Amino acid sequence: MKKLTLQWRITLLTALVLAAATVSLTVLSIRNAEDAFIVILEEAALVQDAIPFHGVEGPITMDVIELPAMPSTPAQLAKWQFDLRSVLFCVIFTALGAVAAYFAAGRALKPLRELSAAVSAVDENNLDHPLPPAQTGDEVGVLTDRFNQMLSRLDDAFLRQKRFTASAAHELKTPLAVMKTGAQVLSADPNATLADYRDHARDTLAGVERLSGIVDDLLLLSSVEAGGAVEREEVMLEPLFEAILSELSPLLEARGMVCQVDCGELTAQGDASLLYRAFANLVENACKYGRAGGHIWVEASRQGEKVAVSVRDDGPGIAGEHLPYLFDAFYRVDKSRSREMGGSGLGLSLVKTMVEAQGGAITVQSDGESGACFTVTLRG
Repeated sequence: MKKLTLQWRITLLTALVLAAATVSLTVLSIRNAEDAFIVILEEAALVQDAIPFHGVEGPITMDVIELPAMPSTPAQLAKWQFDLRSVLFCVIFTALGAVAAYFAAGRALKPLRELSAAVSAVDENNLDHPLPPAQTGDEVGVLTDRFNQMLSRLDDAFLRQKRFTASAAHELKTPLAVMKTGAQVLSADPNATLADYRDHARDTLAGVERLSGIVDDLLLLSSVEAGGAVEREEVMLEPLFEAILSELSPLLEARGMVCQVDCGELTAQGDASLLYRAFANLVENACKYGRAGGHIWVEASRQGEKVAVSVRDDGPGIAGEHLPYLFDAFYRVDKSRSREMGGSGLGLSLVKTMVEAQGGAITVQSDGESGACFTVTLRG
């Protein structure tokens, strides 16, 4: 069975309310009129009793003489006509009110129908074309604004997805192309030596390791985004960063950098392995892209029921136009330098995903000149 339209539902509800009101008023008017007719009849009876009788001699007794009956038929007829007209007007005004409500509802819902028609024309190819703002200034206008905001978020999400797909294809294609080219050169060279094959094997192994690293990162990213099991435990921050610095000490020494950790006795709630991976990525990035011979500061502080952990360096910083996209997968500020450092462009995206999977948040601050500061907020 086809459902009633919103216009018809509003009309029926309005008709029911109007009918209830008119019926109530009709009943009250009929009751009041009935009381008035009773008073009139009683007054008429009193007047009839007061009329003197002439031409009758002797005592008058009720057993001998009867009073003439009151002509009650005209009064009853008037009462019946009044009741009939009241009911008739009740039906007429209810019907007229329902018709008026139907057209009023249609007029009021016209902007909503126009919005529905405009929304039905939106698809993945025109998400960047917002709907024209409604001039009604009511809930329809608010709904239009909210829909345009949703379109903007969807458009941004589609663009990020397209960039992710293109970047992933490029990252996977590059090492494959290198290995394929090397194999083609060797197969076409009849004078290839054992050293040439060893060089090719070394390049192939490097390409395989790069591909394996990208695939592992993608699998981890997919697993965490899919809501995989995340353990909750109390993690001491100071020992966590000591283990991270021990692992990254060769890179720190090669860059001549010093990392200072000041976390005190603070702890954070989360998965120890995910926290280790997230903070290790942040410290490694600070070491790779910070100033050679510079410093890295790791500090933790309590903020109510949460703990804020910041990783700051004194490098060249990050330009403002890159900050909104810094946590996108495969996004790089300096592509050539990132590849020289061996980065795949998934590090910060992984950090954000792992932190948010534990109910935390990450932000970045940089003026583009004096280093960058990443702040991770977790449950304390």
